[in-house]
Amino acid sequence: MQKIFTVILFLISAVFSIKAVDSKAVDSLDIYYDGLYAVNWTVNVYPVADVFSFPQDHIDNILEALNIPQKEILADGEWILWYYLDTSFQEARSIKSDIEKVDLPKGYKWGFGMLEDENQKLTFIVALCESESTFSDTIYQAFLEENVFAKPSVRFNFRQGESEESLEEYKKYSKGNNHLVFEINDWLFSYSQIKDNDGSITIDYVPRSILEKLYKSPRFDVPELIAE
Repeated sequence: MQKIFTVILFLISAVFSIKAVDSKAVDSLDIYYDGLYAVNWTVNVYPVADVFSFPQDHIDNILEALNIPQKEILADGEWILWYYLDTSFQEARSIKSDIEKVDLPKGYKWGFGMLEDENQKLTFIVALCESESTFSDTIYQAFLEENVFAKPSVRFNFRQGESEESLEEYKKYSKGNNHLVFEINDWLFSYSQIKDNDGSITIDYVPRSILEKLYKSPRFDVPELIAE
């Protein structure tokens, strides 16, 4: 399923709040692909809810809220993760506001994010996450990586400095759970954006405006601090 949605993303050429981002603002983030950025991220990893195991007395309300007739939507099969194609930040804020009005049973939460394809078209992501089964970590060092479209991608490692503890906990968690989504400082990223190389994480299709929120100065000059 992940491979299918990766192909879809090529073809269609982040508690989260859709923040008031001016997508026309002048870029202020300096992009370096050979340096290590100082960041302060809370990373939460959640499994996406399965429509068949989700409490059935709530499912009709959930699907009704997600179904927006005027939008072109891709739904990820049995997983409650929907993509609203060609959706601006302003439209996403309105959709999010409506969806959040739906009451959820204990142990579940909404996640919201944005992705941007190689043609700079935005897609709004909505996921229903299992919040009682969560992996969390704090990330202080991260890279920017150039992707095949010459755009920056997020890259970080759950191994921070010399400690292996979080990395080992994440590996155990990811082996025991499927269809994982990431939240970084409340911005959601779908598994169709994520490459996991043994705990080294790359996230693609991230809008520049979100990168501006995640990456802050100062920047480190010693990338060897993170062992890949």
